[in-house]
Amino acid sequence: MFALSKIFWAYASPGSLLAFLLAAGLVMAATKKFAGLGRGVCAFVSVCLLAIALLPVGEWALTPLENNFSFQAIDHVDGIIVIGGDEQVRITQARGQLTAFESLRRFFTVNELAKSYLDAKIIFAGGSAFHRPEGDEHEADIARDMMTEIGVPPERMVFETQSRNTYENAVFSAQIVKPEPQQKWLLVTSAWHMTRAMGCFRAAGWDVYAAPAGYFTTGIYDTHSVLQFDQQMHLLSQAIHEYVGLVAYYLMGRTNALWPE
Repeated sequence: MFALSKIFWAYASPGSLLAFLLAAGLVMAATKKFAGLGRGVCAFVSVCLLAIALLPVGEWALTPLENNFSFQAIDHVDGIIVIGGDEQVRITQARGQLTAFESLRRFFTVNELAKSYLDAKIIFAGGSAFHRPEGDEHEADIARDMMTEIGVPPERMVFETQSRNTYENAVFSAQIVKPEPQQKWLLVTSAWHMTRAMGCFRAAGWDVYAAPAGYFTTGIYDTHSVLQFDQQMHLLSQAIHEYVGLVAYYLMGRTNALWPE
């Protein structure tokens, strides 16, 4: 299923899908029988691309995901779970410098939470998001060094290094930690990813509370013209990936609800 999900998304992401539609439209437009249909497909793709360039459609798609959970402080926390994101194993190995992008916001959030909940364990969940892990290093190795550098006490950290997706993050971490029903855990991941993550961890037996780390949207729907095609396409792809993931995970029984709240 992991390999199939990667192959599916390579073709089903918005950018890839529009490119395939445009190619198909051009081919049909060159024929006599399907010329009209081909022109229609090309026009449809053109309208979609123009809308993505002129309107914040990526932000609109991502806003419901980022608005779904917010942080609410609780009196006692037994542990803090941070999900691996984009720790760059290959670049780190090539450059000899720790490299991560969005994950940094998660690590800074963990650092702040660790100061507020001094007795909480810190669990990092993440092995490799690739089908073939690169060498002997994992996302967790980079995360350990990065969190230590920003001040997270290494003696409080526990690392799960085998998971490749959100479902495995939850299940494999539970196998290591064995959370008890009365324990409360804070879950740290990007706001856009929190809905699916909460569903997975709840289904795996964790009593989790959301601690979103980092936002791409203001949380308000507006119609400002952005003229940032690459950014909006990225956000749109990210959002659709999560919506598809929510449906797929629910059908496979990996989350406790179609739209966890």
